[in-house]
Amino acid sequence: MQPNDFRGVKVLITGHTGFKGAWLSRILNTWGADVSGLSLKPERNSLYLRASGIEFKSSKYIDINDRKKTAKFIGKCNPDILIHMAAQPLVRRSYREPVETFGTNVMGTAHVLDASLMCSNLKGIVAITTDKVYRNIEKLDGYHEDEPLGGEDPYSASKSGSEMVVTAWRNLAEIKSGPKIVAARSGNVIGGGDHAADRLLPDLIRGFLADKQAEIRNPNSLRPWQHVLDPLFGYLSIASSLLGKKELSDAFNFGPDEKSKLKVSEMADFSCSYWPKNKGWKYAPSGEDMPESNLLWLSSERSQKELGWRNKLDAKEAIKWTIDWELMARDKGALAALDNQIERYSKL
Repeated sequence: MQPNDFRGVKVLITGHTGFKGAWLSRILNTWGADVSGLSLKPERNSLYLRASGIEFKSSKYIDINDRKKTAKFIGKCNPDILIHMAAQPLVRRSYREPVETFGTNVMGTAHVLDASLMCSNLKGIVAITTDKVYRNIEKLDGYHEDEPLGGEDPYSASKSGSEMVVTAWRNLAEIKSGPKIVAARSGNVIGGGDHAADRLLPDLIRGFLADKQAEIRNPNSLRPWQHVLDPLFGYLSIASSLLGKKELSDAFNFGPDEKSKLKVSEMADFSCSYWPKNKGWKYAPSGEDMPESNLLWLSSERSQKELGWRNKLDAKEAIKWTIDWELMARDKGALAALDNQIERYSKL
């Protein structure tokens, strides 16, 4: 994959106002793509609003549960590549809003994919799901793309359901000689500008900025710590291959390497050691009966062999980059911090 692969290419991103969507949009800006976006309105203090110079050929605030509006906008954009990221992405929120989570993650995906098959220019779709689509038996080695899918909590089950939608519409596309649809699975990402609730780094940084102890729910859990740029470059590797009409597998994992297999407590300690002057963290169980997986790991062998993809940052480096971004953004602005780290990462 080369940045020039996207020069002048029309790319439509669903979920462009989200954390990953904002990063991805800016990468494509710097590579000369014509970027359009379809998403909910941005949340207050979101990266999308902080980095106000991200450019879009067309941007529309639409709920993908609205089938007619979604189809009309996608048809108007008629992109070369569609990257579907719009989702309800939070596990704990899915317990409070299970029906809404299924609506967005399952039927919303069906609405996007169905409308996309009507686009005459479309060469490929990258459908972003999650590591939590796998039926989790908490094994120590990583899950491969051909292992059983499943999910016991509403979020995981809904994302497994979205994978079934991807499979069904992939088959429809093949019948109609339509675009290739590829699923991309990655874990929880960290990086500058994330402000979501119930995520480790945003919770820690909020504590640092407020000069308070950050509260940690599950200090002994292992998590797939990964900087946001690693999986995003993986998604773009798929998109580049689709533009080049290369033969591809139907799904790819983009997980962290073994050096990033750290506990929540270890990551919190390292973050505290890197942020100047803070009051640390404390264990604060939520008191809610909302079980979360303790261990979930992906094997990225297929991505490495078929796409030539690799992680460039381990977990501790990812934390350093995240904190460096936050400090730079406070001094020079969020857009400058995005551009700085995209350029640095591209040279690694």
